[in-house]
Amino acid sequence: MSEVVTTTADLSPAHRGLFDKAAASVKMQNASYAVQLLLPIIKDVPTFLEGRKTLRTAAALAHSGKKKLLDTSSLSVMKLKTKAEKDPVGVLYDLEEILATDPFNTAANQMMFDAAVAAKMPQTAAFALEMMIKGAPTNLKIMHKAAEYFMQINDPEKAIAVFNNILKVDNSDGEARRGVTNANARLSMNKQKWDGGDGGNFRDLLKNKDKAKQLEDLNRIGATKEQMMEQLAYLGAEYEADPNNVDTSRRIGELYERLDDYASALSYYQWAYQLSNGDASLETKVHKISDRLDEANLAHLQSVIDADPTADTAEAAREQLKELHQRRIEKLVASSRERVERNPTDPQLRYDLGTNLFNAGHPTEAIPELQRAKNNPAIRTKAMLALARCYEAKNMLDLGVRQLQEAASEIPTLDAIKKEVLYVLGNILEKMGRKDEFLEAFKQIYEVDYGYKDVAARVEGSY
Repeated sequence: MSEVVTTTADLSPAHRGLFDKAAASVKMQNASYAVQLLLPIIKDVPTFLEGRKTLRTAAALAHSGKKKLLDTSSLSVMKLKTKAEKDPVGVLYDLEEILATDPFNTAANQMMFDAAVAAKMPQTAAFALEMMIKGAPTNLKIMHKAAEYFMQINDPEKAIAVFNNILKVDNSDGEARRGVTNANARLSMNKQKWDGGDGGNFRDLLKNKDKAKQLEDLNRIGATKEQMMEQLAYLGAEYEADPNNVDTSRRIGELYERLDDYASALSYYQWAYQLSNGDASLETKVHKISDRLDEANLAHLQSVIDADPTADTAEAAREQLKELHQRRIEKLVASSRERVERNPTDPQLRYDLGTNLFNAGHPTEAIPELQRAKNNPAIRTKAMLALARCYEAKNMLDLGVRQLQEAASEIPTLDAIKKEVLYVLGNILEKMGRKDEFLEAFKQIYEVDYGYKDVAARVEGSY
């Protein structure tokens, strides 16, 4: 779809002179005069898009901060409905007269969009949508409509910008996240001319098996960011051709995860999980990536606080941080409990539930879950360490020591997990007043890892 747009150079000398005066008037803040100069140009040359945009800028300046005592613009737009159907080009001027006093009027811009589409003026239609968004910057329905139209006219850059604005308003909008991927894929294809230049022939790409194989080979750990983006472009084409393919959505999620774009990865993993009818590995991915997003948000809020602890923004960040911590804990407990109910014999899920309950401040509830989890050799040590922390929280220190001593005896080498076991053991023994045993636990760490936490200072301070 194309539109013959009149440029300034194409104008007649008379119209060009008027436009130059109008542009100068806008710069001098004489916006009302500019509107008077521009309206007759637009009436005579409806394809002069630059003039239409300048007219709207002038109207916005002229009426900035003003409130109408009686708004009759909606009624005026309704009266133009019949004319819009019969003469879509002619009605554009009538709408500009309304917009000259109310530049962001949704009804007028909506009719301009419809008329421009009917008149095969896609750039003018796109401009009308942009003005609708400016007038209602949080209206998700308008933004989705605009983004879809930008994709339809093969303008993926504008579509990406709108989809990203949608996500600023609603970060959980999965359709917008998928839209970003599709738009990025289209943009990549346009740049590489994979689609023959028509902006939408994705299926032709899928027929190119050599290219498909080459891009599939890029899906490896050592791929560069550029190679992964190229793979995303190919997968975006596959996705647009068949959005209900589980494997395609999963692979897109994996690539976004490797690119550290966890928000986009979560969107595709969630969609793949929904399509899969409960695939356990995809469910794990959804929970994992969701948790990473929470961690990123927590880190951001903490950075705001650290930057200036006394600022008003820091105080607001502290409140948000507290709320997010609580929501995260509740979400983790609820999701892990639900997974245990579906798979009660899975020890890993029992361990996850136990640790989440402990982190939520419920050590008593956590204990039976962790006791069942420790019967599995693969997670036995981690479960015993978590159990010890539960006993410590309940001041049942002797039971905590027993768990940790047993765990330490079962680990042959002083690896990371054994260091943690000995460290927690030492702290509990110190609480119990068993100084010699506390130092013995810490000395085992000291002898192989001088820099582990505060072990060196506490061991040396005992002499």
